[in-house]
Amino acid sequence: MKKTVLVIEDEPIIAEMMSILLEEDGYNVTSLADTVRARQKLHANEVDLVMLDLGLKGEDGGSMCAYIKGQDDLKHIPVILVSGNVDLEKIKHECGADDHIAKPFDLDHFMGKVQRYSAVVN
Repeated sequence: MKKTVLVIEDEPIIAEMMSILLEEDGYNVTSLADTVRARQKLHANEVDLVMLDLGLKGEDGGSMCAYIKGQDDLKHIPVILVSGNVDLEKIKHECGADDHIAKPFDLDHFMGKVQRYSAVVN
């Protein structure tokens, strides 16, 4: 069964690029630009991995990550922060993310992290 990756990214070009990479590697992808719809998708138990931008309009990715990791029914889902933020490592630790990828990213590095975390999902 294909794993489902939720991409939460409000920059359309970046969201599209990540979605294409993931789909070409055999993942089901849902791409959303807002955290309200992302929360609904997460609670519907349809997500195996979250790729989360920090610089979202409205709620920032750090607080969305903390929300995911603070919910008993969601905390098992791996969250990878994807951002150009210089404090990415610090934010990763503060919000409880599983990993991070700095923008701009190398495609092989990106897919390697996705494969690593999608392999450990139940």
